[in-house]
Amino acid sequence: MKLKQQVERLLDEHRQRTLSVIVQGRPQGLRETLARAAEEALQRRALTSATDLLPPHVKEREQRRRARTAAQYAASVDELRRAGSAAIEPLQAAAFLTGSRLARRSDSAGRPRPLPLAGAAALEIDRDDLAQLPQQLPEALAVFANRHIPLPPRLRAKTLPPEVERVVTHAWGLEACGALACWGAFNARGQGTKVAVLDTGVEASHPDLRGKVAKFAEFDSKSGLVREGVEHAWDADGHGTHVCGTIAGGRASGRWIGVAPETRLLVAKVLGRSGGTDEQILKGMEWAVANGADVINMSLGGLSFDPGVFDTYTAAIVAARAAGVPVVAAIGNDGAQTSGSPGNDYFALAVGAMDVRHRVAAFSAGRTQVVESSDAIDPKYLPLVYAKPDLAAPGVQVYSCIGKAKWEHLNGTSMATPHVAGAMALLLSRTTATKKAGADLHALAGSDRSDTLMQLLIGSVVDRGENGQDHRYGHGQLAVLSAYGHAVDRGYLPPP
Repeated sequence: MKLKQQVERLLDEHRQRTLSVIVQGRPQGLRETLARAAEEALQRRALTSATDLLPPHVKEREQRRRARTAAQYAASVDELRRAGSAAIEPLQAAAFLTGSRLARRSDSAGRPRPLPLAGAAALEIDRDDLAQLPQQLPEALAVFANRHIPLPPRLRAKTLPPEVERVVTHAWGLEACGALACWGAFNARGQGTKVAVLDTGVEASHPDLRGKVAKFAEFDSKSGLVREGVEHAWDADGHGTHVCGTIAGGRASGRWIGVAPETRLLVAKVLGRSGGTDEQILKGMEWAVANGADVINMSLGGLSFDPGVFDTYTAAIVAARAAGVPVVAAIGNDGAQTSGSPGNDYFALAVGAMDVRHRVAAFSAGRTQVVESSDAIDPKYLPLVYAKPDLAAPGVQVYSCIGKAKWEHLNGTSMATPHVAGAMALLLSRTTATKKAGADLHALAGSDRSDTLMQLLIGSVVDRGENGQDHRYGHGQLAVLSAYGHAVDRGYLPPP
């Protein structure tokens, strides 16, 4: 959507005098990335088999077999921050913004609040000033409402079918997604990996999570760091603890609950008891990438009825993937023909929910998304049409830990999403075989790394719905054992 149209829409939809907005700059490489995405979307429309999306054999990449060092990762993150900061500089220096009374109050320096990973800045702005923004600030690529993101619902499962009740050694989703088989066949349990969870926080002292939270940070609604350190970890609701349990939990209850029980967790508390803001979540993403996350899990989002998407999160997700960090997000819990942001962003790996009988949950969202116009995309690629979700995972009657050292069965795409994030940790596990023989998957960096992880998971699904991608299952059901097998067959991982 053109900048002027975005401003007009914001003014129509929000009647208050002062608006909280996120102004998107023009990070280097964003336009080229969107152009490649448009070409990819056009090619995907003709696909009927998910296996066509598997990555090529590693030999075809001509990738040098060299492990990515911590120093190299830090350098790539610094480069992304510099690019984002450069995109923000014209916004921060613009007299139009710095001279405004509301902008001067937005932080101590009298400048908009920077979000370097996204190459964006957040601020409060007067309606009259916002109306002039397209003419006064042509450096801006887009402007979005800094939305309030509601607290994800804790949808308790009131009754359990026999198929769930009789599984007493593990949560049913671990078997359904292939995690248990992956442990046995490849000894992959998430060793040496870090999964970032952006949510309501975590009860780090829970018996199933004790010692598994590597870092914790809490951000306020204006992206300020409130506190940091595992000793300060807490959960405003229990939702984040349940998500963390599905990724990394053990068997303190007598049942295995975590897909990757040996991964470490980086937890950013970006939602409080009343929810959070887009700005808060974007800051959490930046923190996760800076702290070495291998994958970001976002079981959160705001409902969207509009199929048109050029989203608040696009630039941040593109930057995360450029750092080698895929973003896994829930598609939403409002049913068919709806979707939630950031899950409906083209670059996010969106997850729908299914039950123990392989049926998609009625609440699981999904639809066709359309980008009709954008200053960031060449008109020849418009309209850009794509479908969401990308795949489905166990999200009904999911057993995991909650606050106060308890456990509970919950429903939601929030519960499905950590199965996929955990599956990525399994693919990246530092097993005995990978330590001995090396692993080309571990040697990949940047977009090659994040794209390959996503391609392995999407290309290995079990097609449960229509032939090809649909609005309910996406491409199909998560099958991490098959994904690991494809990674071995195509040379990305060594055989056990």
